[in-house]
Amino acid sequence: MSNSSSLDLKNCSHKSFAPQKISLTHQIAECHGGTLNDSRFGDRMRGEGKIAESIKQLFAVSYKKHFKGRKSKPLDLTLFRRPPKHGQMEMF
Repeated sequence: MSNSSSLDLKNCSHKSFAPQKISLTHQIAECHGGTLNDSRFGDRMRGEGKIAESIKQLFAVSYKKHFKGRKSKPLDLTLFRRPPKHGQMEMF
């Protein structure tokens, strides 16, 4: 395993992580139609199935709990610049 803070699921071989790796990879695959990734446009970040629905419900409940009564500021669309059709965008 690498020294980075993220868990590399494909290369995780440490025996103490083996049960979590198997469980987590199966859950991820269940959200993406049986594979660990989903290259379908529009579906990649959504997922499907029972686990994805549970995550969606958990997010909704947490959002209501922590953001109850808060209003977000309106977006300032004057800051948006359309990217150029050709060439590199500027960073600064």
